[in-house]
Amino acid sequence: MSKTETIKHVTQEDLQALKGHIENLLHTHGKQALHDVASKAEQLAGQARENLAEHAPKKSGSRARSLVAIAIFSVIGYFLGRATK
Repeated sequence: MSKTETIKHVTQEDLQALKGHIENLLHTHGKQALHDVASKAEQLAGQARENLAEHAPKKSGSRARSLVAIAIFSVIGYFLGRATK
């Protein structure tokens, strides 16, 4: 084996080892981070639902539900976007 081939082989092994370490870190810590973000999103969605229910006009029930749905999905989308960065 030439020196270049040896270096290439060692580099590929190092890259594979690094890839394995990164996948392990994402597997162990990424799930916890996503779980934390999902919990926070659910909590904020509940708060948004309560706030909209208090401040929304009582006569237009379908409009209030639409605003609640938009607020909930906006909060969840924001936190999921932040978690996947």
